[in-house]
Amino acid sequence: MTDRQVIINADIITMAMENQRYQALAFEDGIITVLGNNSDMVPLINQGFSKQDFKGKTVLPGFIDSHEHLMLTGSQETSVHLDTAASIDEILEHLSDRAGSTPKGEWVCGSNLNEQNIREKTMPGREALDSAVPDHPVFIMHVTCHMCSLNTRALEILNPPLDLEGLDIKSGSPTGVVRDPGILTFVHPAMNKIVSEDDKVSHLLVAADLALNKGVTTVHALDGGDLGQGDMSVICRNLHRLPVHVVCYNQTMDIKEVKDLGLPRIGGCICADGAFEAHTAALFEPYFDEPDNYGALTYSQEKMDAFIMEAHGQGLQIAVHCESERSIEQVLRAMEKALEKLPRTDHRHRIEHLELPTFNQIRRMAKSGIMASMQPAFIPAFIGENDMTSYGALLGKTRLNRVHPYRSILDAGIPISGGSDSPVTPYAPLKGIQAAVNHPNPLQRTSVFEAMQMFTSTAAFSAFEEKEKGTLETGKFADLVVLENDPFNVPADKIKDIGIHSVFVKGRQHIVNHLQGHG
Repeated sequence: MTDRQVIINADIITMAMENQRYQALAFEDGIITVLGNNSDMVPLINQGFSKQDFKGKTVLPGFIDSHEHLMLTGSQETSVHLDTAASIDEILEHLSDRAGSTPKGEWVCGSNLNEQNIREKTMPGREALDSAVPDHPVFIMHVTCHMCSLNTRALEILNPPLDLEGLDIKSGSPTGVVRDPGILTFVHPAMNKIVSEDDKVSHLLVAADLALNKGVTTVHALDGGDLGQGDMSVICRNLHRLPVHVVCYNQTMDIKEVKDLGLPRIGGCICADGAFEAHTAALFEPYFDEPDNYGALTYSQEKMDAFIMEAHGQGLQIAVHCESERSIEQVLRAMEKALEKLPRTDHRHRIEHLELPTFNQIRRMAKSGIMASMQPAFIPAFIGENDMTSYGALLGKTRLNRVHPYRSILDAGIPISGGSDSPVTPYAPLKGIQAAVNHPNPLQRTSVFEAMQMFTSTAAFSAFEEKEKGTLETGKFADLVVLENDPFNVPADKIKDIGIHSVFVKGRQHIVNHLQGHG
């Protein structure tokens, strides 16, 4: 049966151009057919189109999260959430409670822990974990996913080599803490092998529902590769079961695997470096609080050059994780070499995160047509919502003017797509929009419209989907998010608090469950 609907009495913001608004729209079989005033819809209603009166609610293009990890989000959502814990004792109490309802020998997993938010300012070690949970293997994921803690039983099962880079050792034995690069090269792959395919499908469904409840109609799933071997094939086999659109990025350097899956793009969190919070993002000058530590590059320049040259030559769109300036330089240099040898005018290669570029790197990215894929919600989550205190401790004051430099990037003509990096920060496009508008460095703030573009039109463009999504225009998908208030007409510090009424994915409406989801 043909699905024909009309929406009236709405404040419809198309995002096709600034200040373009309509009162009503119609769609048929999931495609927008008419935009206009209420009176324009009368003939359609007379033809039998069903009608909804939104009574002044704001309608926007469905949000697009252009950097998130679908499988990891689902698995972390089902773990013990540790983001509210204030001390190691409180962490141990939460884990012990979960162990009490978990059969002996099965894993007890924790997630969303930021050690900077607890009293001890350190990850719990294996001995502390052993004391609280002696009969289960324990795995705690740091909120960045670039550091973890394991108890003795978990270490015995995973059996990391003692010379694993990133494995903390004290008196010849592992402390239980693992950081980059060992968590990327060893721990994540080993943990992935433990999870059954049925559980993985369950994780996908959980994550997709979380996204939908935050107004997200399309996710760019950065999954698979070394961090989740085989996960991308599981996602591809189950796309039809998910209530959101999925753009697949296989996080691998295995070009054949990507081609065999029929994907036009490669990468995502191919991690050229680590994370600032783990002191593993690669810097030109050392960390302010660790004067001997410059962070670490995961790959040699030669390996990165060869990968990007081959992937570019195969016509693939490439995305690589680069948090800081030294990894940005490595990947930017490799992309520049590939583009010089094999020019392509519309490649839309992406650098993911781009948290601390140099201004020269920004100019070079613009010249080469390289996009930025960024996560503004990192600012309130990690950097410092008002004064960047946290990153000041890591980087000192002089580098802070280059942290998340949205204004400089946009003014250079570089498109920015927005994401959450879920589960690093939860799906919450409105929170990301607010963070970009209220950047603690006033010189790097965006307008509301520019921030909204990151999660709508530019995000669609970043996946070559601008003819289908990202704006509300005739012929495009009826992907809509219905908000209780207008983001352009609320105080800039209240955007994240706007309620989400419902979401449409190709015309199918989902009423938002405000009680569902973490964060």
